[in-house]
Amino acid sequence: MKVIIGFLFCLVLITPKAQLFEQQVWLETGVKYNLTKKLGASLDLTQRYGYDGLGTLFPQVSFRYKVSSWFRPSLDYRVIFSKSLDGTYSTSQRINGNLQFSYTKKRLEAGLRIRYQYSFNRISAAYDSEFDQAWRIKPSVQYNINGLPINPSLSAEFFYNPENSAVGKQFNRIRYYGGADIELKHNQRIGIGLYLDQWINDVPKKRIMYSLTYAISIAKSKQTDKERTRNLRDL
Repeated sequence: MKVIIGFLFCLVLITPKAQLFEQQVWLETGVKYNLTKKLGASLDLTQRYGYDGLGTLFPQVSFRYKVSSWFRPSLDYRVIFSKSLDGTYSTSQRINGNLQFSYTKKRLEAGLRIRYQYSFNRISAAYDSEFDQAWRIKPSVQYNINGLPINPSLSAEFFYNPENSAVGKQFNRIRYYGGADIELKHNQRIGIGLYLDQWINDVPKKRIMYSLTYAISIAKSKQTDKERTRNLRDL
């Protein structure tokens, strides 16, 4: 684990700052607990590091309800600590409302997440769809390799700014992802991936993020491998 974290940080530090891409390392840890057969709760912590150290930190609590095998709505609440230009940290809060759809055909699983995010207690002159109001549409696909605990996945997430402003009422960013989940014993998972943010309809900007995730699921009842994998990825 220490070797992987060190490698991710080296990828950021060895690249010149003047290059086209802004780079970050994202570290995520989380735990999920099944309150009932259909209702689950999770708690996770995300840290985002850039050239100047820790840029963003946010704990999040989530509740998810299993309506059916293919539809799961959820609600997230997070407190965001963001580093300002003067080195101090400002605080904001955000609520996410999510609709998660999934379809499974043998070892291939396709998903679609529709999210509306709303932030408050944030003073900012510039709009950032990461921490303000936004609609986000995220199709994804994952394949479960037979005989191996590795599940590669791909996704693309589209950010839409709904505000009545000069840059509002339009899509302003696309986030691509490629990576894999590695299933461990005792309902544990490690995820390794690469994100690429591409801003559109605005000043050209790109950002690349190296992601490392650790999650554990605490289940009251025995789960199938497919259910356990999906529940861990919900974090």
